[in-house]
Amino acid sequence: MLPIIILAEGLTAFCALAFEIAMARLVAPYAGMSTDTWTAIIAAFLLALALGNQSGGRLAATADVPRMLAAAACAAGLAGATVVAVPFVMPWWDAAILAAAPTKPWRIVAFAALPCIPAGFFFGLATPLLMTAALAMAPRGAVAGVVYGAGAAGSVLGVLAVLWALLDLIGVHGTVIAVAALTVANALLIALTAAACRRMALA
Repeated sequence: MLPIIILAEGLTAFCALAFEIAMARLVAPYAGMSTDTWTAIIAAFLLALALGNQSGGRLAATADVPRMLAAAACAAGLAGATVVAVPFVMPWWDAAILAAAPTKPWRIVAFAALPCIPAGFFFGLATPLLMTAALAMAPRGAVAGVVYGAGAAGSVLGVLAVLWALLDLIGVHGTVIAVAALTVANALLIALTAAACRRMALA
C-alpha cells in the first residue's frame, strides 16, 4: 500500500504544477503573459495550496488511514473536476471581470488569480492526507523524505511535461483535459487503496 500512496503523492504534485503552468496559457489570450499575470497565478495557487494543506492536516489528525485515503480521493476528484471546468469558465470570467477595463491592474490580477484557487485548494487538501497515511504505515523519518521527494519529483515532471510536450502536442485545452483526467485517475487509485486498507483493517 505504501508505494501506491507515494505514487499518488507524486501524481498529485505532477497534476498541480501542470495545471498551474497551463493556467498561464489559459489567461494569456485575455490578459496577456506578464509579470502581473504570472505573479497572480503563482500567489493565488500557493495561497490555495496552503489553505488546503491546513484543512487536510486538520482532517488527517482525526481520521484513520482508510478515512484519510478516502478523503484524499475525494479531494483529488474535486481537483480534477475544477481543473476541467476552468477553460469553460474563462470566457464568462472575462466578461465579468476583465472586459470592462482590461488594462486595470486589479482586474488583471483578479482575473488571473481567482480561477486557480478551487483546484489549488483541493490539490493542497490531498497532500497532508496522503503524507499522514504514509507516516502511519512506516517509520516516520524514512518515509517522510520519500513522500516529499515524490512530491518534488512530480512537480518538476509536471512542469516539464506541460512546457516541453503537452502544450505542443495537444494544445492548451487538451493539456487541461489531460491533467484533469490524470487527476481523476489518481483519485480512483487512492479510492481503491482506501478500500483495500479498510478490508485489511476489518480482516
